[in-house]
Amino acid sequence: MGCVMSSSSTPTPSATAAAAVKPQTVSPRSGSHVLLLYINVYPTYQGLGNGKCVKSETFLAGGRRWYVEFYPDGQGPQDAGWISVFLFLVPAGAFEVVTTQVKISLLDAHGKPVPSYGRRGGWRCCTFSSNEGPWGYSRFITRADLERLGHVSWENGGFGVQFDIIVSKEISTEYVPGRNHDRMLVPPSDILHDLGQLLSSGEGADVMFEVGGEMFAAHRCVLGARSSVFRAQLLGPMKESTSMCVQIEDMEPKVFQALLHFTYTDSVPDVDDADALGMIQHLLVAADRYGLKRLKLTCEEKLCGYINTSTVATTVALAEQHACPALKEECFRFLESCNNSMLDLITRSSDFEHLARSCPSIMKELIPKLARKPPCVIKYSNM
Repeated sequence: MGCVMSSSSTPTPSATAAAAVKPQTVSPRSGSHVLLLYINVYPTYQGLGNGKCVKSETFLAGGRRWYVEFYPDGQGPQDAGWISVFLFLVPAGAFEVVTTQVKISLLDAHGKPVPSYGRRGGWRCCTFSSNEGPWGYSRFITRADLERLGHVSWENGGFGVQFDIIVSKEISTEYVPGRNHDRMLVPPSDILHDLGQLLSSGEGADVMFEVGGEMFAAHRCVLGARSSVFRAQLLGPMKESTSMCVQIEDMEPKVFQALLHFTYTDSVPDVDDADALGMIQHLLVAADRYGLKRLKLTCEEKLCGYINTSTVATTVALAEQHACPALKEECFRFLESCNNSMLDLITRSSDFEHLARSCPSIMKELIPKLARKPPCVIKYSNM
């Protein structure tokens, strides 16, 4: 699979190359790069065989050289029917360690990230070295979904994958004669991985949570260190501090499990695409309930990518009820961008009517913002 470097910001696939990697200008964060991989002769590689990959040419990002491996029929036997993609670092030295943040997104026919395939875990902290890497997805998208969703629409039947790469730290140790160089190489921190294993194993757990009929083992000191609410419940004078089993009301088991996962690992677990929106909404409510500010902001950021005519009313209500000003403002910006027919569709929905009744203050904020648009009737009731 050949790769062509281009300074053009318009995604125009090459007629002769199998893939094109194109840098685009992004926000001026140090070491941040957006790279687009256009695999524009996908039919040629379809049927290549499970475990068979096509390798791109190397490209430059963040002062390092990288390449991508693309498996059109899946990387392993368990991935048959899927497309696999992986990012590799070209090492500059035998003892080099590069820490990055990486996000991989599928692009639609207009070159925009597809939300359901661009937020599979969001940003990931990835370490590349002689002993670690590559990073990617063995099950990125099924071939059937790729074709059914209409994303195979580039020239010659290709599709686009976007790689967001932030090089945050580099460790390069020079060889010193007379010393064992391997002993000088300090590996990256793995405390979050270890805490995740502690949660999974339940070893040393000293409290149980009952949520919707399911039981979860955890550690008081970990939860107390991460959440002031848990600290008051489990380590303070509240009755839960002496109870071996704590009942959690008004929360689904899978939401509490995701809350525990974040508490221990500082990351949001992967969620099935069909459940992603509802899961993120419920997780935001749980984060607000337990004072996990970073998780709450993470959920806000993810929900911004799901705002549309069907979700904007429920999203702005959620933002108002749980004090999410940035998410509410994003909803307002979306509504201001809508034409009259779209606004009419939104305001006639039952979700919008519920919003108007339950959050009348929202209407007082929203109407002046829409007053700059051409006349549009917005119906709501204070009842």
